Amino acid sequence: MRFPALRLLVGCICISLVAGPGFSPTHAQTNLGKESFEIDTSKKSTILPADIPIQLSADRLSFDYDKNTYTARGNVTLSQGNTRLRADSVRYDGTTGELTAMGGVIARMGSDVVEAEKVTIKLADSSGVLFNGKLLLKRHNVYLEGKKLEKTGESEYRIQEGSFTTCDGLSPAWKITGKDLDVTLEGYGSLKHGFFYVKDIPVFYIPWLIYPAKRKRQSGFLAPTLSNSSIRGVDVRLPFFVDISPSVDATLIPRICSRRAIQSALEFRYFPSESFKGRFYGEYTYDWKYEPDSQPKFNRFFVTFLHDQELPAQVGFKANGTWLSDRDYLELWGGKFDRRLRFRYLESTAVIFKQSNYYLVQAEARYFDNLDLPDNAYTMQNLPTVTATLFNTPVKYTPLHFSSNIIFDHFYSPVITNKWQGSRVQWDSRLAAAMPVGRYLKLQPSVTYLGRAYAADYYQRNKSINSVNAVRIDAYQVSADAYTDLYSIFDGSMLGFQRIQHSIRPRVGWSYRPPASEKQVYPHFDDNDRMGRLNLITAEMRQTLTGRLGPGEYLDFMTLSLSQGYDFFHSRTAADPLGGQQTEQYAWTNTLAELTVKPHYLLDLAAQAQYDPVLNRARRYSVNLGLMDHRGDLFRVLHQFTEAEKREDVTRQTNINVHVKLTSSLDWMMESQYSHQYNFSYFTSVGLSYHPQCWNIVLRYSETREQDPITQKVRDPDQTVFMTLSLYGLGQIYRFSRDWRELLGGTETSALFTQ
Repeated sequence: MRFPALRLLVGCICISLVAGPGFSPTHAQTNLGKESFEIDTSKKSTILPADIPIQLSADRLSFDYDKNTYTARGNVTLSQGNTRLRADSVRYDGTTGELTAMGGVIARMGSDVVEAEKVTIKLADSSGVLFNGKLLLKRHNVYLEGKKLEKTGESEYRIQEGSFTTCDGLSPAWKITGKDLDVTLEGYGSLKHGFFYVKDIPVFYIPWLIYPAKRKRQSGFLAPTLSNSSIRGVDVRLPFFVDISPSVDATLIPRICSRRAIQSALEFRYFPSESFKGRFYGEYTYDWKYEPDSQPKFNRFFVTFLHDQELPAQVGFKANGTWLSDRDYLELWGGKFDRRLRFRYLESTAVIFKQSNYYLVQAEARYFDNLDLPDNAYTMQNLPTVTATLFNTPVKYTPLHFSSNIIFDHFYSPVITNKWQGSRVQWDSRLAAAMPVGRYLKLQPSVTYLGRAYAADYYQRNKSINSVNAVRIDAYQVSADAYTDLYSIFDGSMLGFQRIQHSIRPRVGWSYRPPASEKQVYPHFDDNDRMGRLNLITAEMRQTLTGRLGPGEYLDFMTLSLSQGYDFFHSRTAADPLGGQQTEQYAWTNTLAELTVKPHYLLDLAAQAQYDPVLNRARRYSVNLGLMDHRGDLFRVLHQFTEAEKREDVTRQTNINVHVKLTSSLDWMMESQYSHQYNFSYFTSVGLSYHPQCWNIVLRYSETREQDPITQKVRDPDQTVFMTLSLYGLGQIYRFSRDWRELLGGTETSALFTQ
């Protein structure tokens, strides 16, 4: 709660009635039966600007020489700049420096308004008292009212038998009253013997309350959250914010779930500069209901961090890490974000790099935690990785461009069977040229050398049965792209654009890689080792609609691309698109199609599809459609399907998100993530949000279901009822969001702080 207008009143509004003890009229004139004076403010003052005149008018003006008192009576008005004051009478004592305004006092300072029966100001220390007064802080829409509003110091105020609210009207939706309210600007406010009112009905008694009165963030308790879950029981969080420094802060979050756990969490954020920033989040959970037969575990934890730093010599360092106490942790404590995205592995990385316009050198350590495996010791780890990249660089005096990439990888797994383990060095160097053929055709030939060196072993049951130390120098690839660009421009206003350009780019590409030598068996770690024969022609058609919004402003609001390939070596199969593992092979590759449409911020559509012409079936597709209107209604649907190599569904899911404004103050929300292959919803939520002018209440019901990955049984659903109440004006509400896309290394966002 803040009192800038009250400070302005005593420090500028009411003080502006006089310029000091030297108050003297410079001229008088009759105006509609009233006496009017312009007060001379030429003398220096630390309060009033000397270059802004004060206009004062009243029915009667008088001066008592014996008492050194100035008095204005009857329809007194005063103005200076954007300050206005009206009263029945104004009296100024030049000896004591006290000013008193009485009778229907109304003062306006900008958009803030003060109403009182009587106002007394001591100009020497800028203190004052409002009797039976009201104060409106328009910027924050805060209403203060009290029998006595007193300014006791430079930034200290006291209100007796007062109240405050952020609601408009004579009968506000809510208000808090108190016998004594003390406020220190840029400090704290306190209330004693108060009541919380809904309309004119007292709801509960508040014996004592302390709240922030700072414009800046500060340490203190944040808004608690309360929910009721069928699995967790009554779920209560009470976060506490710690303002360590202007660039460092933390949030402590104790949590109690009555049916199964006690949890404590810490979120630590630091941002001294753009070149040094990061965030840490960790939580410890004592879960007395988690007792798997194979490995009972009561003490559970989750830790994740992000760090970004710029070192000397323009060297960068980035790191993120995630650790879990057990592989089932996210199933219950991950929140709906984990269930929606279906995280199946966690990744921790540390990268140090140096980059310029011509090259990139980096060293990386990456660790994977595969949640689908009962023991992560079976997961193949790729660490470290050292990369040196030369970007596309022109070769002097030629039309050629040269680029190169050298990578060292080491692959390791504590437990391994039927897999390769060891080190690999790969260097891919490419020489390309851009050659126009005639006026319309462009040709881009290139040749790429694919060198590999291996020091690896093939393991069966943790025993090496084959060791390879070899350098492969026979792999290369020749490619060529031929394309042209066709344009057509439509004048006139269409779809809100000044002009629309339709561009078409047909492209034909060819890639050739000779057959590999059959004399030597090379390790296979990942797709970078798949270098079998290839003789592939790819045809692509891309169309784009670009709209002109204004001078220099353009928007590609629709893009459609289709591509199809044919391999003369017949090195592809439906189950193995890259070839080499099955005897029955095909020439046609999968047909790819992509469509994006976004002509307006109220509509966006993105669709992708992958079709297998050999088996006449879709292998993958997704459609993401979002619709909005100017009221704020929202409808979004995402449908996606992915088929595995064995022609079984990996993902067939539909997500729906609906937000409907039933009235200007009432919203209805619905969200669902439905799995078609398992015929149940992972997550379903329905809720209402009522948000009138000065408060907000959200009531939501959610149901979460999980399927055991081994038994395929659907576990008992977690049903949760959540309610939150926000009263505007009591400081910004801190909303802690467990968005795992962000916590696990996604887009960084600024933390929310109290004000």
